[in-house]
Amino acid sequence: MPPIERRLFLKQSAALAAGLAMTGSSRESEAGDSPDAKPVSANDVVNVAVVGVNGRGGDHIAGLTRQKDARVVAICDVDSNVIGRAQRTLEKKYGKPVPYFQDIRKLLEDKSVDAISIATPNHWHALATIWGCQAGKDVYVEKPVSHNVTEGRRMVEAARKYNRVVQTGTQCRSHKGIQDAMAFLHSGGIGKIYLARGLCYKPRGSIGHKPDGSVPAGVDYDIWLGAAPKRPFNPNRFHYNWHWNWDYGNGDLGNQGIHQMDLARWGLNKNEFPKAVQASGGRFGYTDDGQTPNTLAVSFEFDDCMLEFEVRGLPTNDENGVRVGDLFYGTNGFVAITSYTRWQSFVGPKLDKGPGGDSGGDHYANFIKALKARDSKQLNADIEQGHLSSAYCHLGNIAYRLGRKLHVDPSSESFVNDSEADLMLTREYREPFVVPTKV
Repeated sequence: MPPIERRLFLKQSAALAAGLAMTGSSRESEAGDSPDAKPVSANDVVNVAVVGVNGRGGDHIAGLTRQKDARVVAICDVDSNVIGRAQRTLEKKYGKPVPYFQDIRKLLEDKSVDAISIATPNHWHALATIWGCQAGKDVYVEKPVSHNVTEGRRMVEAARKYNRVVQTGTQCRSHKGIQDAMAFLHSGGIGKIYLARGLCYKPRGSIGHKPDGSVPAGVDYDIWLGAAPKRPFNPNRFHYNWHWNWDYGNGDLGNQGIHQMDLARWGLNKNEFPKAVQASGGRFGYTDDGQTPNTLAVSFEFDDCMLEFEVRGLPTNDENGVRVGDLFYGTNGFVAITSYTRWQSFVGPKLDKGPGGDSGGDHYANFIKALKARDSKQLNADIEQGHLSSAYCHLGNIAYRLGRKLHVDPSSESFVNDSEADLMLTREYREPFVVPTKV
């Protein structure tokens, strides 16, 4: 282990031996919560642990430490080699090291932790969230919330059963500019919307080929694999590049694209599954270890409109000024969402510029506020919305992988008379990392 990480481990052990004095809590359980749940009053500081600190977890730490009524009290990551930056940031912020856990199950035993913030690979999102709910923790979970369709529904059920506040990491929902765009669309600003297009034109180069090898020292690879099948370690299936392997990720449709899919569905005001989906594409332009498409076109059908989504990972032009964003077409014009915060409308026969704007917000603040109020309705991206948008991405990937049009039963969140497609709504789970069929 590198010297700096060994020093951090010694500091962490000391912090743990001190009994987590800086995070201790004597709150009693409240009616309706799970047995380990603790009510958080309006004057309390919320104790949050960040699970996964190598990528998006850094943003979680930055966002949560900005909140005056939240404190990051622990971190968790299966790779002890990547925790240094997070530990240094938190030690500088609080004047002492915070405890480090390599196994999330040990972290969840700590009753002083009120909430967990999850930034792991996708195949861990559902189980970490469900375990968190069962342990009495509120949860902020990155997008997509699930690795497959049925996981998302189990997450919703766990949040409701254990009375937990569960926020999805689709932060555009907390940005005022995007909220204004949606209000404009829903008020009829461009007439009746008949088509939404989500665009994910983000350059993705080849990851090349790498041979299997030994597990790096300091990595608990068994926990990292979690529910996924046992297989040799490969660096091209590990940090970040797991996105392009079906066992762990969902391609760019479920990576960057989930943000734009969420906005497309929101703009269309669709809170149910589509009635049909079809897709085509491929991994074009190079040959490498990646499995997921770098070029993909997906079409979702409804009775009164359509949703189209396109992934382009190779060099391309933009469309109406959009590379990563959304376009909405109505009977009286169109709206372009060109960033996480910016939008512009074009209305009338000549498509003159109409209302628009550019304004952000704070998704972490929204989570803490709803958590303290014990009111999921205050969330801008409740887990139910996260499940629906994530499921659209999963449906698109299933249609791509099967290579045919699929008909969907929105009421059962399954396919119509298609047992082959239904099998892809879930996965085989490796013990003991099993997402339950009933929470």
